Amino acid sequence: MNKNTSIKDVLAVVDGTPSSLAAVDQALAYADIHEATLTIVVVTENLALAAAIDPMAYAEAIAASDTLRKEHVAAVRERARGASVQVEVHALFEAPGLLPGLAKAEGQYADIALIPGAGSWQSDGLRRHVIEVLMFAGVPTMVVPATWRPARITHAALGWNASLEAFRAARTVLDLVESGAAIDVIVVDSLDGHRSDRPVPGAQVARHLARHGHNAVVHAIGSAEHGTSGALQIFASEQHADVLVIGGYGRSRALEFVLGGVTRELIAHQRLPIVFVH
Repeated sequence: MNKNTSIKDVLAVVDGTPSSLAAVDQALAYADIHEATLTIVVVTENLALAAAIDPMAYAEAIAASDTLRKEHVAAVRERARGASVQVEVHALFEAPGLLPGLAKAEGQYADIALIPGAGSWQSDGLRRHVIEVLMFAGVPTMVVPATWRPARITHAALGWNASLEAFRAARTVLDLVESGAAIDVIVVDSLDGHRSDRPVPGAQVARHLARHGHNAVVHAIGSAEHGTSGALQIFASEQHADVLVIGGYGRSRALEFVLGGVTRELIAHQRLPIVFVH
């Protein structure tokens, strides 16, 4: 099996709290697998602005926030000490509302961004916002559960609905997997009303993936029992896929992101690593 050489610039975003340090280990292992450079961005919320009306409280809050920033960055740097790959650790210390935009600037030059899943951030709202911003920046964004053990991807699941985002997700799959990978193309509730004179949904993208040397198979599943997001994750897990890749649906309205319900649910809960592509 040939080694995948598409991933050379990996970004990981963490908040540097103790619960996030396992994600640093995961990012180091993933970068090592691909012999890639790893950039770790440590985001720390500056809570001083909330106390701006009281000069004394402001001074105390800025000092406390700065102490946290230094502790978080030091913890991440210590965790990355002696890594077998090149590692850069950057600190982002700003008002909560500005942090996601700053993280986006880092992500624009990465091949993939790794974000710890639910439970690995002090502020889950900040975690979700960072994921959304990176996704809209165009970088494939992998949200990983704490149990994930990085390895070469030889089996991927692709959520397919023939949307523009799904087409982009299919191209991302080609960058993520190893040669000759197994790829499950999953269509949910897409055979309802299907006409026999038309290709089965997913058949054409499976053919495209097969032409790249992969073993692509279409699976039609229903969502009635678990909903679309649950059905996708359950099926991918039962197939023992290494990763689920999905086109993240949403659109930007000024500074507010409006996500599709399936995307929002997948961001909230991960059974396996999920890559969002927009």
